[in-house]
Amino acid sequence: MQRSPFSIVAIVFGVVALFFCPPLFGVLGLVFGGIAKSKDEPLAVTALIVAAVGLAVGMLLGFVVFSSMSTP
Repeated sequence: MQRSPFSIVAIVFGVVALFFCPPLFGVLGLVFGGIAKSKDEPLAVTALIVAAVGLAVGMLLGFVVFSSMSTP
C-alpha cells in the first residue's frame, strides 16, 4: 500500500472548504495537492481536483447564502 499523506490532507481540506471558510481551506487544499503532485503521490490529481472544486463551490455557496441574507 502506497502512502499519500499530502493527498489525503488536500482532499480533506477540499471537502471542508465546501462548508467552512473556502478561501482558507480551499487554498490550503491546493497547496497540499501541489506538494503531493511534486512528490508523485498516486492521489495527487484527485486531491487537486477536489480542492479546486471545494474552493469554487464553497465560494459560490457562500456568495448565494450571504447575498440572500442581506436583502430586506
